[in-house]
This record gives sequence, structure tokens and C-alpha cells, in this order.
Amino acid sequence: MPGGGLLGHLAAMAAAPHSFPAAALQAHGGLVGIRLGPRRIVAVGRPDLAREVLVTRADRYPRGRINRNLGAVIGDGLLATEGEVWRARRRRMQPSFRADRLGTLATTTDAVMRETLAGWTGAPIDAAEQAGRIAIRVIGGVLLSQRIGEGQGSAFVAAVQDCLAQLMRRNWSLLRWPLWVPVPVNRAVNATRRTLEAFLGEALDRRLAAPDAQPDDLLTALIRGRPDDPPLPRQALLNELKTLFAAGFETTATALTWLMYLLALHPQVAQALRDEAAPVLGDRAPGPADLPRLPYAAAVVEEAMRLFPPVYNMGRDCAADDDLGGFRIRAGTTVVVSIFAIHRSPDLWEVPEAFRPDRFLGAAAADRRNLLPYAWGRHQCIGNHFADLELVVALLAMVRHCRLELTEEAPVGMRGRTTLAPDRPIRLKAVPLA
Repeated sequence: MPGGGLLGHLAAMAAAPHSFPAAALQAHGGLVGIRLGPRRIVAVGRPDLAREVLVTRADRYPRGRINRNLGAVIGDGLLATEGEVWRARRRRMQPSFRADRLGTLATTTDAVMRETLAGWTGAPIDAAEQAGRIAIRVIGGVLLSQRIGEGQGSAFVAAVQDCLAQLMRRNWSLLRWPLWVPVPVNRAVNATRRTLEAFLGEALDRRLAAPDAQPDDLLTALIRGRPDDPPLPRQALLNELKTLFAAGFETTATALTWLMYLLALHPQVAQALRDEAAPVLGDRAPGPADLPRLPYAAAVVEEAMRLFPPVYNMGRDCAADDDLGGFRIRAGTTVVVSIFAIHRSPDLWEVPEAFRPDRFLGAAAADRRNLLPYAWGRHQCIGNHFADLELVVALLAMVRHCRLELTEEAPVGMRGRTTLAPDRPIRLKAVPLA
């Protein structure tokens, strides 16, 4: 795609990393080259080509510089590694996400929601702020068996979100200073790393000092691993703990923010959720076994994540020359799978910018094959079932407690940070149900 000047499309990509490649892909048939100064990337916006990159030829398209950049904060955690290191860590962490832990997640989420909703007493609330508090308290409970206080939780949310915004700028920057150079992006990255390591390192050390008195949570499962796994050194455990902590709340908080906004925009959806839940649940909270009987709730979550995918781009580096959709990809090229483009393609979805949960019900549920909020292939999010359940529990807790209303009529746009965030605060009023 033509790009003027020495910097090519760098300014446009930095300003709108979610919508700029999506628009270019729609105009160029789902595959397009983009120039960022001297760097050239290839964007992909077709499901068939995305599967080639993420599944069929995943060995040829490993994680690259974008994921290594994330390693500046989390170290060699699961999100920032590839190859044998990644395989060993993924295998070790898989038992942490076994199905029988979903019950604990549901119970923890319900308890957090009850406490949170009790504080919605009529004053306007900030959706993103509330979603962040919910997500960080849930991850504190299921990961650490620890209650994270409001002040401490707010500090973590602010630190991680600021750092992720800086990392996004670092991803597309032409000049990457070594982390010891005190430029703003490095100061933010280093400050967040120190914040996370101080808190999580203390929690980890307490566990390691008392191996026979550990609660049955995700941290314990990570330390133990499988019966035949060798012990992980402290720094490796800390890196995986940082990965689970940061990834476990930021994407979920973003998804929950958009769900709150959509409920306020579509009160009829909230009522349909109540109608579905009443005969299934009565007065109790949902558990894992209830999900098959709550298809509309699952569809609402899926449609929200189609319309506003928290992770909207996924980067891979081409390891060897390849041909992708008739386009020659040279080794070393960064290939960006645009989840945002696939999720909003008019070639794949009827009225793609409309919020229609029914598109995932009945015969229409076949459209789910083009949905990838958690990626596809070997790097699919290890906690995808956990995230889905947490969002359903939180969603039903809200609609059964109150009616959400927008306090401002101005439209809400999107801002591409590391996750797809609203471009302004979303303020809501929680009106108790009669």
C-alpha cells in the first residue's frame, strides 16, 4: 500500500493501530503491506490466512519482536517466549487451568461482584474503573488466595495500564532505547516491573518458605507443576506469576468495560439475560455446569468480544521466506493478524458494526468459526475458559442487580492501546431493579 514520506504509515499506525490496518485490509482484499519507516509489515485480515499464520504454518510464523517487547515487563513468561522454553512452560502451567478449578473462579467472581454491586448506591460510576477493580480482585483471589485492597488494586491497574500504553508506542517506534536509558517509556516499563515484582515476589516467597501450607490456587499449581516437572527457579516462577497477573486482569477488565457499556445501550439485551437466567438459576449465581443452559449469556459475551476484541492485533515474525495468499513474505517480516479486521469484516458478518448476540445462537452459531478473541492454534490463550466464565458470572450479577444507564449521550469511540479501550470515560448510573 503506498505510503508517503520517509516514515510511511507510521503516524497512522501509531494513532489508530486497531482501525488503520483494518481499513487498509478491507480496501485491499484482506492482505496488505504497510511501511513503518524502514520497517515493512504485512497485515492479514482474512480468516483463512490467519489460520495459515497461527495454526497450519505456526512454525514458520513464531512470536517475534512484539512479544519480546512485552518481556521487558514480564521477563521470559509464557506470553514472551517461543520454542522449547515456551513448550515446557505451557505444559507446566496447563494443570493450573484444569476444568475443576472453574468452580473456584465462579465462586470468587460472584463474591467480588456482590461486594462491588453493594457499593453502587446511585452515584455515577466509571465503567473502566469498576471493571479494573473487579478483574484485579478476582485474579488476586484465584491466583494468590489474597484480597487485594482498593488502594493497592488501583495502583496496580494504573501502573500496568500506563506501562502497556508505553509498550505499544515502543512496538511501533523506530528507535528503541536500552531499558537502562531513562526515557519516558523505559521509566514506565521499569516502574511497573518493580511494582509487580515487589508485591508478587513477596507473595511467592511466602509460599516457597512454607511449601506444606499452601492453598489450592493457581500459584500453588504453578509451583508444583506436573509430577514429573523439575522445580522452576524463583525468577522463572516470578516471571510466570507476573504473566498470569497482568494478562489475567487487563484483557478481562477491558472486555467487562465494553460489556457494561453495551448493557446500557441495549436494555432489551439485559432483560433477555434476566429472562434466561431466572428459570435456570433461581436466586443463585451461575457455576460452570450452568453454562450450557445459558446460551444467550455466552452469546452476549462472544458478540461483545467480536465487536470490541480486547486484543485486536496479533504479531508474528516470518522465520523463512513464504508465500501467503499469493503475496511473497520475506524472512524477518512482521506479520500482523488483525483480529479487529476479521471481527468487523462485512464479507464475514451481516451488519458487522451492530451488536447482535443472536448471531451466535442456533444455526447462526456457525459464524463462531471466524471468532478469535483468544487467538487460534498453539498460542491460544491458556485461560480462555476462565475468562469466559468470569465474564458470564459478572454479566449476570450486574443485570440481576440493576439497570445500567449512560449519564452522557456523547458517542464513545475506540482507542488502540495494548487492549482496545474506550476513547473517553464511560460513566454509568446503576438503577436498582424494582
